[in-house]
Amino acid sequence: MIRVLAVGAAIALAAGAPASPEERAAAITRPAVVSVEVDWHGWVRDPGTGEVFGGPSGYTATTRCSGVVVAEDGYVVTAGHCVDAGPAGGGGALVDLALAELAGYGRVGDETKARAQLATVAVVEGASAGTPVRRDVRVARIVGTSSPELDVAPATVVDLLPPGEGDVALLRIPREQLAAVEVTTEDALPAGTPVLAVGFPAAVGDATDPGTEPTSKNGQISARRAVSGTPHYEISAAAAPGMSGGPVVDMAGRVIGLVSAAPRGETQPFNLVTASSSIWKALRGHPVRAVPSANDRNFVAGLDRYYDGDYPEAVEYFDAVLAATPAHRQAAEYRRLAAEHGDGGPDVVLLLIIGCATLGVGTAVAGTVLWRRRRIADLPTPPHGLALGVHHD
Repeated sequence: MIRVLAVGAAIALAAGAPASPEERAAAITRPAVVSVEVDWHGWVRDPGTGEVFGGPSGYTATTRCSGVVVAEDGYVVTAGHCVDAGPAGGGGALVDLALAELAGYGRVGDETKARAQLATVAVVEGASAGTPVRRDVRVARIVGTSSPELDVAPATVVDLLPPGEGDVALLRIPREQLAAVEVTTEDALPAGTPVLAVGFPAAVGDATDPGTEPTSKNGQISARRAVSGTPHYEISAAAAPGMSGGPVVDMAGRVIGLVSAAPRGETQPFNLVTASSSIWKALRGHPVRAVPSANDRNFVAGLDRYYDGDYPEAVEYFDAVLAATPAHRQAAEYRRLAAEHGDGGPDVVLLLIIGCATLGVGTAVAGTVLWRRRRIADLPTPPHGLALGVHHD
């Protein structure tokens, strides 16, 4: 499903200014960040008393998280609890609705104690005893250039590591040629390493639209931790609710992990991040080619040229990206800025790229542009990229 967005603010770009490491890392990451929304439907049963809460129609809850594309053919990773029916995920959301209903009837004294008790003993299930709750997962991403649109796709849960086993979920959506980011194989980065947490805070999503622009929060690794034996990082970046499952990246724009949890009652910026080794664990055994595509490498190369002040060459790289994916919002915006700041050629090239792909006309022009894309894709890969053909088992 695609619907048009009314975008109230332009992409935050420092046109022509020297890029800070954080700005560059955010620019690399943002095209691949998505919003993950899950609808849950079920009932809550107290096995001690046999009482079933939810009435004839049951409870319906919607939860929101963030995620990131790791392979261009539709593979997305997010936090496992975002799609898990356990207490930290959909089950907890349904239990909260049951508690609110019981509180309305005057059956709850201390809500905190009641929730802890009910969450421990309650069984969250479908319409029949022992059946699972219904779970519908959607992934939303922003597409389009002159008229940005929100593309919402149904998602399949391919693999799930619940909290305590890594807290990672692998999703797939029926989309191709997506912008993706590199996942590092390092999971023992030292304290003090600067990082960015990127995602869609729930409060911002409620006020505007969850797909308009992801938020970036900078911080650093405070310590390495183990949660139920799985490697995590403690970071100082202030990730907000709704950013769970969003990527945490280093200054090269590589994913070092996913936002997992914020300890309850903590007043200072403090979040746990599941390390990249758990992401690779979720990918293992599935046909996921989690390496940057030629298109991703062209985009990063364009950013490098743009921030180096080589605007004409930056335009060529962004043209290559747009020839392959005309709806790449960030490539179009950086292409425009590069053309304005240097001898990058008129924007008619950009219009021809978008027009040919959208309307299916201008075969000769389209062929020229695609030939140009293939040529540019063969240019040297940026130092931080991966060569084609590299894969992880």
